[in-house]
Amino acid sequence: MKRKGNRVVVITGASSGFGRGAALRFAKAGDNVVIAARRQSLLDDVAAQCRKAGVEALVVEADVSQATDVHELAEQALDKFGRIDVWINNAGVGTVARFEEAPLEEHEQVIRTNLMGTIYGSYEALQQFRKQDRGVLINMASFAGKVAPPT
Repeated sequence: MKRKGNRVVVITGASSGFGRGAALRFAKAGDNVVIAARRQSLLDDVAAQCRKAGVEALVVEADVSQATDVHELAEQALDKFGRIDVWINNAGVGTVARFEEAPLEEHEQVIRTNLMGTIYGSYEALQQFRKQDRGVLINMASFAGKVAPPT
C-alpha cells in the first residue's frame, strides 16, 4: 500500500460530517480524492477546499442506494485516475422518530443507503482491488448500529 500522499481515495457521503472531514484530511496529506454524495453544491465546496491543498478532487453526484450510481462512481474514478487505492463507504442516513411512528419508507431508505450502499461500494472496490492486487476498504458505521437508542 502506498504511503500517505499520491493515493486515490474514494469517499461516499463526503458532503458533510466525517466524509467531508476525511476528504480534507486526505487532501492535506497529498492524496487525490473522489468525493461522492447526493448534494452537488456541498461537494463542490469540499472539492474547492481539497484543491487548495494542491491535489485533484473529482466530484461525483451519486446516491449510494442505487447500484448504478455506485458503479458510475467507480468508473469515473478509474477514468480520471486509473486506479483506486482507498475506498471509504461512509454515506449513511437515519430516521428520527419512534420506530412505529416513522413511515415504513423511511426504514426502507435507511436499509437501502446504509446496508445496500455499503454492499454496492464494497463490491465495486473489491473488484478493482483484486485487479490491482492491492487496496484498502473502509466501511463506516454509526454507533446507533450497535446500540439501539431508547424509543
